[in-house]
Amino acid sequence: MVDPLSVSRSIGRSLLKFPAGERRALTTGQSTFDLCAAVVSPAPRLDLSAIMSSLSVRLNVFTSVEDVAKQRGKVVLAGATLADTLLTASESLGETVVALRSSLGALVTDINVLRDWDVVIAVTESTEKLPVNGDSTSGTSSPFAIPSHLNTARDTSHDVPDFTLRKTTHVPSPDGPSRSDWVRLNMGGRVFATTRATLSSDPDSMLARMFEPSEGWLSATDASGAFLIDRSPTYFEPLLNFLRHGKLILNEGISPQGVLEEAKFFGISKAIEPLEALVWDEELSASGHFTRKEFLHFLASTSSAAPLRCQGLNLEGLNLSNLDLRNINFKCANLRHCNLSCSDLSHCVFERADLFQANLNEAVIQCVHMPRVNLEGATLKGCHMGERLGVQTNLEGANLKGAIFDNSQMNGVNLRLASLRGSCLRSCNLRYAVMACTDLENSDMTGCDLQHANLRGSNLAGAVFTNIIAPLHMSQTVNVSDSSASVPSPDSTSGQDQN
Repeated sequence: MVDPLSVSRSIGRSLLKFPAGERRALTTGQSTFDLCAAVVSPAPRLDLSAIMSSLSVRLNVFTSVEDVAKQRGKVVLAGATLADTLLTASESLGETVVALRSSLGALVTDINVLRDWDVVIAVTESTEKLPVNGDSTSGTSSPFAIPSHLNTARDTSHDVPDFTLRKTTHVPSPDGPSRSDWVRLNMGGRVFATTRATLSSDPDSMLARMFEPSEGWLSATDASGAFLIDRSPTYFEPLLNFLRHGKLILNEGISPQGVLEEAKFFGISKAIEPLEALVWDEELSASGHFTRKEFLHFLASTSSAAPLRCQGLNLEGLNLSNLDLRNINFKCANLRHCNLSCSDLSHCVFERADLFQANLNEAVIQCVHMPRVNLEGATLKGCHMGERLGVQTNLEGANLKGAIFDNSQMNGVNLRLASLRGSCLRSCNLRYAVMACTDLENSDMTGCDLQHANLRGSNLAGAVFTNIIAPLHMSQTVNVSDSSASVPSPDSTSGQDQN
């Protein structure tokens, strides 16, 4: 009976006695074994120093709290032990470091409590015997003393506890001030508290540049440390609230003009436009003109289907944009410089109304009665003036000098006897438009659709007709390549056809 244990021991001893790769026969008792020593490659050695370096903690080492604020320190790689770390810090700082303390003055006794990029204060031989928090008897303060605003220790010399309760502990940051910091503004004797983020909500404003952490704006401060700014606190408060929530709210008795001047001074551009609208409304109200609020109240008192009589009203400069103004009679009304953009003016009456330099961009002007209206210098880009249910928009005899109609739908519109000198009608749809005896001198009609339009007897001197879609009878009577052309009268046209 072969003993397996003794056989294995014999094989092991034999393998150790001959080179790797050599084959030999081993006889143990009555059994013979064919053995071959395996070639075994040595295991690679681990680079423990590289592994330890990758796991080491990097520390921001300073010699005092003041050096932290001034960003004067060294980055040191923590060793495996506290003693190794002290030795490395001593070599980096050039003086013997005997201990490490946290930024709050606590003594570091275990290197494992430190984390990557922690801020620590090095205690050297020269500062070892100084008191940590300062000693009133010696009159000497430690270079690594805790600042007074961070010292939350209780003063036991008084009956009343003296301590500061803080939600979070502020640690001096090498990066300097941040947007979350609170700042105090002494605005004309009144102190406002806010954050840098609020003051920087309009990045192009002067306040944003003053309190940008990277700018380091120099400004005088009062005894409490608040920044002194010689402006009106009454008018500044609405602007500060506007920077906080984006809404302009003026309490009763606050002049929009005063707030507007402050907005211009501080460069808060987002608040300037709504303030200018409020100032304009106040000026209109003071001069006896309607304001938008008053007109809306007037408008809401009647049904949209009922006619509203506004004949002869003075609505100069009024903002009437984005409103439903259907069926209103504006005959002879003063609408100079009014904003009627994107409003629905269907079935309105503007006979002999004054709309000098008014804004009617993208307005709906279908079935509107506008004979002899004054629209000189007005903008009517993208308007819908086309014929609807067989009813035309009537602009007969209107003053449209210098008006801009680019990309407007004007099919079937009645422009008979109208003056369009120097006007722009680029890419307008003028199919079936009545333009007989119209003054189109020096007008720009590039890309217009003039199919079936009636231009008989019109003044086309200096008019531009590049890339127009022209009717057949017009192509026979008007030379579109000529910069100054006129449409002949019906009698002369028939004579040309006979020839």
